[in-house]
Amino acid sequence: MKIREKKTSKLLVLLMTAVMLLAGVTGGLRGESIKVKAAYVTPRLLVTGADIDGGSVKAGEEFDMVLHLKNESTTTKLMNISLKLSSEDNQIITTSGSDSIYIDSIDMDTEYDITVSLKTRGNLEQKTYTLNVSYTYEDKNRYTYEDTAAVSVPVIQEPKLSASEKRVSKSTITVDGKTSFSFKLNNLGKDKVYNVSVDFTGDNIMDISTYVGTIDVGMSNSVDMSVTGESVGEGKVVAVISYEDAEGNVSSFEEEFSLNVTAPVNEESIKENDGKVSTGLLIGGGVFLLIAIIIIVGAAKKKKEKQYE
Repeated sequence: MKIREKKTSKLLVLLMTAVMLLAGVTGGLRGESIKVKAAYVTPRLLVTGADIDGGSVKAGEEFDMVLHLKNESTTTKLMNISLKLSSEDNQIITTSGSDSIYIDSIDMDTEYDITVSLKTRGNLEQKTYTLNVSYTYEDKNRYTYEDTAAVSVPVIQEPKLSASEKRVSKSTITVDGKTSFSFKLNNLGKDKVYNVSVDFTGDNIMDISTYVGTIDVGMSNSVDMSVTGESVGEGKVVAVISYEDAEGNVSSFEEEFSLNVTAPVNEESIKENDGKVSTGLLIGGGVFLLIAIIIIVGAAKKKKEKQYE
């Protein structure tokens, strides 16, 4: 009995295998597609890479990506190639509105490039995101294969640095005199700003610079600089604020202040003028006193003359 059971089991396995083979052949003859995991069989279509102009993408902007495909098979052309693009929470979408791409065929052992227009969400944080590529294709026998690939998309945020609370301690100084300019620098963007520096320039001051450093997202740093008058004149002092994003790209903007620089006061001339004023007052006072005496004496003399008449 045991021997017969073993023989019966072998017959059943052979019968089932024959049925499966026959179904595959008849399905192929009827033109029905059979899906096969591309990871386990050949021929293979690969996404070998992707290129982005500039290497990174600004959040909220459109960009073109070139996908590099290759038919690795040396024996069959690949046909009816369909690619579907997707990303988590629609972080990256196609500008056409359709996330599917169709390619008629790729010859055996051939590379193929396709350009896709994409757009990132404007509120994305600055980091690298993943664009998923799912695709299906057929060989010359109309067997269908499927595979997936992932493409990296570096997204950067436009740095946003602004100045507020501008103050000037004194709007008028003398040559070699000093005044202070102060303001706050505010990071309004979604990523840090790096190597922040401020250069103060003007026609009537000695140029001076200060290094601020890194300002975190949502944070502010104060700038308070003392400048020295160099020449007489009334004009503007310009503060040039420069900074870098995470990619090392430099941006800058300017803030202006009004400043009047006057000639210095000479202490010796003040003393001389004070002396001249004092002498003049003494002389003038003496003359006035002499005139008053003459008038008084004359009046007294006239009074006596009238008494003897």
